[in-house]
Amino acid sequence: MKIMVIGVMIWLSLLIGCATKYQIVLKDGQQLKADTKPELDKTGYYNYVDENGKKVLLKEMDVLLIKER
Repeated sequence: MKIMVIGVMIWLSLLIGCATKYQIVLKDGQQLKADTKPELDKTGYYNYVDENGKKVLLKEMDVLLIKER
């Protein structure tokens, strides 16, 4: 029983830790929210999924700051 409780606690802590969301600030002052970590690809675009589940591409030169929320 103790092992099961410990296992559930570890699983929940991992699940909560994976729920990191991000805020993206653009050079024009816009602030966007991302549900996934924005990843910079080889073509100079950040790829991420926004809070509505939509895939988004942003030019690297338009981004001022990316931070965890």
